[in-house]
Amino acid sequence: MSLMSDPVSLSVVRERFRRWLDVLGWPVREVDDIVMAVNEAVSNAVEHTHPAALGAEVRVAARQFAERDGGRRVLVAVAGGEFWTPEPDGFEGPGLLMIHACMDAVEVTREADGTTMLMTSARVPPLA
Repeated sequence: MSLMSDPVSLSVVRERFRRWLDVLGWPVREVDDIVMAVNEAVSNAVEHTHPAALGAEVRVAARQFAERDGGRRVLVAVAGGEFWTPEPDGFEGPGLLMIHACMDAVEVTREADGTTMLMTSARVPPLA
C-alpha cells in the first residue's frame, strides 16, 4: 500500500494490518506486536520526512511465508522515498528499540533514493 506521509496514515495502516492478520488466522497474542512494529516504522517514516517533501509517500508491503515445518512468519517492508531523513548510522532511539522487541529480525537499508525497513515477525504455529 502507498500512504501519504501524514500522521493520519497511521490509523489506516493499523486497521488494515489487523484485518489482514485476522484473515490469515494469526494468533491474537501475536497481532499487537506486528501492528505496533509496523505503526512505529510508518510513524518514523512520516516523522522523518523532510519538511519540503509535500506529497511524499510511505510504501508498505507485507506477505506471509511458511517455514519447512509449517510454521508461519510475516515479512513487512516499510519504505520512505528520498526525502526520509534517517537517524545517523548506529543510532537506535526508543521507537527502533521497540520494533526490535516486537519482531524477530529488523534490517534498515539507507540508499540515496530512500530508506527501507524490513521486519520479520516471530514464528507462529501452522494453521490447524
